[in-house]
Amino acid sequence: MSEFGCARCCGDDALTALAYCTTRLRETHRLVERSHFGVSLRECPECAQAFVAIFTEFVDWTGGEDAQFFDVVPLTAAEVTSLAAQGSGVDLVKLGALGSARRRLASDWPTGGEKTIAWRSGPLSVREGY
Repeated sequence: MSEFGCARCCGDDALTALAYCTTRLRETHRLVERSHFGVSLRECPECAQAFVAIFTEFVDWTGGEDAQFFDVVPLTAAEVTSLAAQGSGVDLVKLGALGSARRRLASDWPTGGEKTIAWRSGPLSVREGY
């Protein structure tokens, strides 16, 4: 487990944590809402841990299995305040930096590839989908 969250939202098993996070986290702010890109702030109802959830899809117009990426990054209270104030003008480079500095939950489904769900750390590139 990490220094963030509880056993439900940040438990060791990534598949179980993702199932919980996608169905149980409460959305507190919607920063960006576009058809292929979304950024929202969410909160765990069990422990009140805050997260930023980032969804990106890249449509390639062939085959119908477009690449989709979903990252859930735990946040501090100060980070929530800063991101909420940025609203739809959220700085994507700084957002990615948050995800590279700590463990994050990632669901990666590249075009033509297998879907992987894992806890990751390291660089997180946040780009708007299309």
